[in-house]
Amino acid sequence: MLIIPIQNKPDWRRPPLVCFALILANLLVFVLYQSGDEDRWRVAEEFYFSSELPVLDEGRFYEFVDAEKPEWRTQAQGAGEEFIYEQLLWSREFHNWLVTRLEQEGAEQWLAQRQQFAERRDSLSSFAFGLIPAEPTLKGLLGHMFLHGGWDHLLGNMVFLLLFGLSVELALGAAWFIGLYLVGGLAAAGLHMGVEAGSMMPMIGASGAVSAVMGMFVAVYGIRRLRFFYTLGFAFGEFTAPALMVLPLWLGKEVFGYFFGSENIAYWAHFGGLIAGFVCTMALIRVRPSREIQVEEDLPPTPEQLALARIESLQNSGKLLEAGQAATAAVRQHPESLSLIRKSIELTALAPESEAHHRAWLGLFALAKMPEQDFAPVAEGLESYLAQTREPRALTARVCLVLAQRAAGEKHWGLVEVLLQRLQQKQQRHPLMARLANGLVEHYRRCGDEERARRALDFARTLQPAAV
Repeated sequence: MLIIPIQNKPDWRRPPLVCFALILANLLVFVLYQSGDEDRWRVAEEFYFSSELPVLDEGRFYEFVDAEKPEWRTQAQGAGEEFIYEQLLWSREFHNWLVTRLEQEGAEQWLAQRQQFAERRDSLSSFAFGLIPAEPTLKGLLGHMFLHGGWDHLLGNMVFLLLFGLSVELALGAAWFIGLYLVGGLAAAGLHMGVEAGSMMPMIGASGAVSAVMGMFVAVYGIRRLRFFYTLGFAFGEFTAPALMVLPLWLGKEVFGYFFGSENIAYWAHFGGLIAGFVCTMALIRVRPSREIQVEEDLPPTPEQLALARIESLQNSGKLLEAGQAATAAVRQHPESLSLIRKSIELTALAPESEAHHRAWLGLFALAKMPEQDFAPVAEGLESYLAQTREPRALTARVCLVLAQRAAGEKHWGLVEVLLQRLQQKQQRHPLMARLANGLVEHYRRCGDEERARRALDFARTLQPAAV
C-alpha cells in the first residue's frame, strides 16, 4: 500500500536547501563511499578462501547450529553449501561464538586468521557505519541514516524525502527541519533496537528519518484536507482527507508489514520515525507562535485560473476562434491579469493587423496605469509591438502619454524618447510632454551624451508656449 500527497508545491522563492542538502549527502555517500563495497568484499572473500578457514570453520559451524540456531539446520539442508558459506562469511553471531571458543582453546593461528578476515569484512559500509542492535555505536546511530542497500533503496527514500520534506522545511524552517529529521532518525533506531535487541544484523537506510518527516508533515497540516494518491495491490486512485487521517493508515501499514511482509525491512524503525516526527512537531507547534509556522494552503482555483484553463482547453482542442473570443471576454472581466492578456495577444496574433489584436495589446499597455503592476512586462511588450507591427494603432496619443509617464518614473528613458517622438509625429502638445522632455535632457546630460541632450532640449523648447 502506498499513500502520498499530490497537491503541495514548494515555494521556490525560498528553496528548501536543507532538504536538497540531505538528498545530495545521501547520493554522495552512496556513489563515493559505498561504491567501494564491492572491492572491499572481494578482498575479504579472497582472503577467506585462500586461507585455512573454510576447512576449519565448517565443522564448528554445525556445532554452532546445534547449540544456538537449530532452526538453521533445515535451511542448511535445503540450500546446501550456499547457505553454509553465506553464514560462515556474513554471520557475526557465528564469528563471535567461534572467537570466544578459539580464545579459550588457545588456537592462536586459527583465531588470527578469523580476526584478519573479520577486519576486512567489517570494512564494508554496512558493518562500519550500520546500526547493529546488539552492538550499537555512535557512528552507527548516525551513519546508518546515510547508507543504502542499492539504487532502488536509495532512490525510493530520496523520492519520499523530496515529496514530504519540501513542504515541511518551508513550514518549520531549515534549523528545526534538520533537527527533527535527526531526532526522528534516532528515535526510529531506538525502537528498532528495542524490538530487535540482540540482533547482529546491521540496519541501514534513511527510511526511519524519512518516516519522521512524514510524521512531521501530518502534524503540520493537521486537519486540513489534502489530496492523496494511493495504491492497494493493483488498484490505485485519489482521495481527499484530513492529513491526520493518513497517520493511522501509515502506522497500520508498518505493523502489517512486520507480521506479513519481507523480513529484510525494518518496519519498527518506520513506525518509530512516524511517531517521533509527529509528536515532536506537535510539541513544537504548541510552543512556537502560529505565525511562525508557514503552512502552504491548497486554495480552490481563482476565477482567473478557471478562465485561463477554459481558454487553453479550447486552444488545445483546435478551437482557436472560440479560444480567442473567450480570452477577449476574460480580459474584460480581469483587466489586471497579465497571464490572460498574454494569452489574448497570443491567440489574436494569428491576424496581426486585426482590430482584436491591437485591442489585446492595448490591454497590456493599460497595466501602466496600475502602480502595483510590474512595468517590465509592459516595456518588453511595447518594444515587441513596435518591432512587429507596421501600424501600431493601439498607441494613441493618450496611451503614449500614460506609457511615457510610467516609463519616466521607472527610469526607462529609451522608451520615453521613443514615445515622445511618436507624440511629436502626431503633432500633439501637452504640458506633460514638456516635463518628460526636460527629464530626458537631464538624463542624457548625466550620461554625458550632449548630442542627444541637445536634441531633447530643442524638442522641449518647441513645446513651450509662444511669447506674445
